[in-house]
Amino acid sequence: MIIDALTVPAETLLETDICIIGAGAAGITIARELSNQPYEVCILESGGLGYEPATQSLYEGDNVGTRYFPLKEARARYLGGSTNLWGGWSRPLDEIDFEQRSWMPYSGWPITKSELDPYYHRAQQACHLGPFEYDLAYWQAGLAQLQMEIPSLGEEITTHLWQVIPSTHVRFGEAYRTELEQARNIKTYLHANVVEIETNDTARAVTRLRVASIDGKQFCVKAKTYILAVGGIENPRLLLLSNKDQTCGLGNQYDLVGRFFMEHPILWSGTVSYFNQVAPPYIEVENTFMGTGFGLSKQMQEREQVLNFSLRVKPIVEEWLLALKRLQYKMRQSKASQELTAIVEGHEYEFGLPKKETSAIEDLGQVIANSDRVLAKAYAKLFRKPTEQSVVYRTHLISEQAPNPDSRITLSTERDRLGLNRVNLDWRLSPIDKYTVKRSQQVIAQKFEQFALGQMQIELTDDDASWQSIKGSYHHIGTTRMSTNPRQGVVNEHCQVHGVSNLYVAGSSVFPTSGLSNPTLTIVALAIRLADEIKQQMKDTPIVKARTTSTSLAV
Repeated sequence: MIIDALTVPAETLLETDICIIGAGAAGITIARELSNQPYEVCILESGGLGYEPATQSLYEGDNVGTRYFPLKEARARYLGGSTNLWGGWSRPLDEIDFEQRSWMPYSGWPITKSELDPYYHRAQQACHLGPFEYDLAYWQAGLAQLQMEIPSLGEEITTHLWQVIPSTHVRFGEAYRTELEQARNIKTYLHANVVEIETNDTARAVTRLRVASIDGKQFCVKAKTYILAVGGIENPRLLLLSNKDQTCGLGNQYDLVGRFFMEHPILWSGTVSYFNQVAPPYIEVENTFMGTGFGLSKQMQEREQVLNFSLRVKPIVEEWLLALKRLQYKMRQSKASQELTAIVEGHEYEFGLPKKETSAIEDLGQVIANSDRVLAKAYAKLFRKPTEQSVVYRTHLISEQAPNPDSRITLSTERDRLGLNRVNLDWRLSPIDKYTVKRSQQVIAQKFEQFALGQMQIELTDDDASWQSIKGSYHHIGTTRMSTNPRQGVVNEHCQVHGVSNLYVAGSSVFPTSGLSNPTLTIVALAIRLADEIKQQMKDTPIVKARTTSTSLAV
């Protein structure tokens, strides 16, 4: 059932068994795993079914560190969360990402890759991806049938593969809306903004949530278990705001909430001139669409003392498509663009729009939405046989970022329309971050020449000017990091907030390190793992029937 919280009377108390704060990739995944169980689940989503400027403005904040995107544009605040803006690129973290690395401070997860693999398999299915296979060897037979070859650069260089979720399944709010509506034990409240997590006097247990609608009306939600899943900036923000019984913020007894903010720094820098053999940057095999890149092997990362990294190549003529994709992102920030997207993708029913013949702008929208696949078809023809002369491509560099406690989220003195402190983002890069990008590109360039694949022109220097184009990937990671030691992390290995018996955190904010991969597949895997943990706990917990009562919100 989906309910608009604007219809909930003021000073209402909603009681349930499990309350999930946020309906993005993590929140919806957990809800789906808990669907049709013998206990009641409540989801609180800040936004509605589509983009709303007033709600989106709640994301506003200031960037006080390395140049970054405007914060209110870096996330989508409505059902489905930031999957509404996501391109669907998916890849599990690598084994080395979970390990303690002597050259990388604060590295190491309290779980291993092998422990997470069973959940990755389930996440792969939940995301409607192809086989859980990210080793190039698995796809060689299919590539051979297409007369396509991805050349090897030896054992020291690995080929990275990303699978891309079909566009019809990327947006979780659209893909799983019917499930949420029909689940007999789930109530999803839209326009429900959690403004405070209230605890008992010792701050050892959450007692209820204070919730407000955009018009200022308030009500409360009481549950046995609470799961915070509102993203890498909003998760720490809400913990810091919940400071009535723990003055430094909930879960922040060691000043860790909001620290270790990480991104995936990217640069468009340098070119590659291929010789007779060309590695396709996009491939489609057995109905699975994939992107490719080159990176350093685990052994090479250790030898060079660098972080995880990937170099992708893209034709310079693709710049116009990149511009169109940026336009698509901007278009989705307005209601008009939502209507356009609805028409293009066949979701007219959400806006009551009549079906009609496609116009030129609608056709343009389809090109934008499917540009990667359009390119894949072109590449399949272009790269099937060796070229007779060199072709120049742009190099796209993307890297892991080392955990840095000074890269962080803090509360601002400015307040939003609900009266809550906004955030300051102080994104900081460390010397090892820049060294990784520069040195890894050099190593791969050497391998290109060694294996006669091509020649790489490197533009990066030690001059700061050559790094001016560095930017993030809209990935917010690490701000409520996971550790078995409460002095080193905000949540434990089960994503439970240290010292708070019934509060859990989901999403990439719990990642101790960022790895190289886009975070959403790992977010979904960890969400499934957390749902299993909650289900096991609920077996031994008395179930109470959800109810609604009228009460005073006064403390």
